[in-house]
Amino acid sequence: MKTNDEKLKALELFSNGYLCSEAVLMDIAKTHNINSPLIPNIATAFGRGLANGDSVCGALSGGILALSMMQGRQNAQESFELLYKNIAGLKESFGKEFGAHECSVLLGFSLNDTDAKEKFMEQNCKTCKCSNYISFTINHINEMIKSN
Repeated sequence: MKTNDEKLKALELFSNGYLCSEAVLMDIAKTHNINSPLIPNIATAFGRGLANGDSVCGALSGGILALSMMQGRQNAQESFELLYKNIAGLKESFGKEFGAHECSVLLGFSLNDTDAKEKFMEQNCKTCKCSNYISFTINHINEMIKSN
């Protein structure tokens, strides 16, 4: 289990400009001593509800990428069953905790709205909403990995 200082470091990445998807992937990679020049780049497109859309939350998408990084296949003969089971578990737990998977539903507005930036700032979404999604995803994945 992560200490409060470690949790704050993950959220610090987010508060310092990294997207939710990037912060989650970077945190999981660091926790499990995975270094790659592709991190955080590979997660950039998954931020903000798949790049400003009304799709899956970036924290959840980053978590799915992190699970795949940890449990994905290296060849066509390897099984992907554990990974898919864990992705389903993460999605189910996230949905139960927050009531949705879609960024626009979680925020209460679409990041495509013309006034999205103002709404995001006015509602303090970074701290009051997105940080919760990031923390939940990171903690859930680390618990999954520990129990597998």
